[in-house]
Amino acid sequence: MRYILAAVSLVLSLVLLGLGVAQRTVWAPPDTIVAESQDAVDEPLVLIPGEAMNAHDGRQTVVVRGEGQLTAVVGRAHDVQGWIGESPHALAEVADSGALELASQAGTDTAELPGLAGNDMWIEEHVGEGEVRFSIDMPVGYAIAIAGEPGSAAPADVRIEWPFDAKTPLFGPLVTAGLAMLALSLLLFLLALRRHRRRRGPQRRSHRELTRAERRALARDAQDGFPRGTAAVAPGAERPAIEAPEGAGADGTDAQAPDGTAPDGAGPDGIAPEGGDARDGRRAERRAAAPRRRRLGLVALPAIAVVALTGCGPQYWPSGAPEPSETGEPTPTSLEETLPPVAVTEHQFGRILEDTRAVAAAADEARDAGAAEARFAGPVLDARRTNYEVRSADGELAAVTGVPDGDIELLLPQQTESWPRTVLAVVGWQDASQTQAAMVFEQASARADYRVVYQTALASGVQLPPVASPTIGAASLPLDTPLLQRPPQEITGAYADFMLNGDDSEFASWFTPDDPLNQSIGRATKDETAQRPEFELTDLSWSASDDEAAPALLVTNEGGALMATSWIETQRTTPREEGVTVTANDAAGVLSGVDQSESGLEISYLVQVLFAVPAADAPEGTQIQVVGYTESLLDAREIG
Repeated sequence: MRYILAAVSLVLSLVLLGLGVAQRTVWAPPDTIVAESQDAVDEPLVLIPGEAMNAHDGRQTVVVRGEGQLTAVVGRAHDVQGWIGESPHALAEVADSGALELASQAGTDTAELPGLAGNDMWIEEHVGEGEVRFSIDMPVGYAIAIAGEPGSAAPADVRIEWPFDAKTPLFGPLVTAGLAMLALSLLLFLLALRRHRRRRGPQRRSHRELTRAERRALARDAQDGFPRGTAAVAPGAERPAIEAPEGAGADGTDAQAPDGTAPDGAGPDGIAPEGGDARDGRRAERRAAAPRRRRLGLVALPAIAVVALTGCGPQYWPSGAPEPSETGEPTPTSLEETLPPVAVTEHQFGRILEDTRAVAAAADEARDAGAAEARFAGPVLDARRTNYEVRSADGELAAVTGVPDGDIELLLPQQTESWPRTVLAVVGWQDASQTQAAMVFEQASARADYRVVYQTALASGVQLPPVASPTIGAASLPLDTPLLQRPPQEITGAYADFMLNGDDSEFASWFTPDDPLNQSIGRATKDETAQRPEFELTDLSWSASDDEAAPALLVTNEGGALMATSWIETQRTTPREEGVTVTANDAAGVLSGVDQSESGLEISYLVQVLFAVPAADAPEGTQIQVVGYTESLLDAREIG
């Protein structure tokens, strides 16, 4: 019966183990979750928002297939949406069925979309011919835009894959039950085998072994001259008749080995020593314990497997339904989450700066203003265009200041989701003897690149006011803001008047009198220039006019603002008497087309300034300070 129960238990264990293994092999669920769409779309672009990308947990893999060149870009959601604007596009959504659905989004802008790749706002770009595949761990607040070749419809074969941590809740119970039944079958088999061994021998009782006390009594009798008896002597009983001991001859003498020695294990007188009995007892005990150890090992192996299996992950065991989570908008946990996003991240700006350096180096070497337009605009581009013109006529003239090649020492992006956007950066040179440059970049629209609109050299000994970190950024202010000590829209003209009239200017009290730009082109310097011998027979006069560039303002930590602005200052030189000529220097001569003029010359300079403007509640006596400036030749012409 025990054999039958062991066999039945073994069969059940194999069935349970087979079912458990099948949970992880034959019946195992797929390793990935796939959302795919192959519906053709008419729109030129597909937008995959972060909600669709995060429909399931885990790192996402995006696969796009189509004809021709395909482009997929990753960016912050508001940047991607800003680039799309009002253009029609297809919005990807993961339906309840698990499929990826592309819903058409109508738009009012029917103009052809430009190429998707190459924009400064993208975090990642992936371009391929016929197929694009990439993996990403999509952060919250990001999106993906997919487009084909310009003028064609977006690819319709879009696939998103997520890793699937397959749960097989029956694997643990089935394998555990199988191992338990296997242990039970082994135990039943051992019990049946033990019973069988006990019952297969002779039924009569065999002679029992002598105890140690009985063997000692026989040994003493042998020493007294009595032969060893074969029957056990019970303590207190009368001694039985003496019989010839086992191993003795027919005459009652002890049997000997062929060489005349006593039998193995006996002393010289044929009596076994007491130590031999102890060794025999230990050997007998070891032989008796060996089967018990084997039986214990056979039972312990399945038991250990069962215990080890209980330590498997929760995906192998049944679990209760997860508690429903509360819905609603996430609560901001830091200051950065409550503020508008910054215009660019540090990673993005690093890429923008590297490309600006490359464009500037190529344009400066080729003296190509058209190439410089890719990364320069406004006053900076005007100054470069003039420099290229004069250097094309005279290669010995000095080149315009390039883009610094050192580290980014300060980055202050604007807090905004709209356009235009402004970014201020202080960049050093690898040559420490050169002055750091404060550069202002502007992105006019979502599809435009960032361009340098102001570049000034920081004044020696002047400290920039403290500003926020690049991850927080700074707010911009309108030109009519009441939050500053002086109206920003009046500061540029007021400082230009201060440069022309010095202490006689009605705006002199607005500015610090000892700033380096005042010492370079201020009223005192102009008077000294007019007294030089070469201008003895000429009249010098100066005037100022606004340029077309709008000032850029970013708030500092103290409530003030950093303001980048520019204006045009013109020097007019006219002879006092007939026959007196005005000589043009090298660059002015190239621009005016004359070396000398009897009617006079007008030379225009572009002046760029970076101001530190105090807050409206700043202490009395606080003045606007110049922290950086640059003066560049802009134009020259003959009067008349």
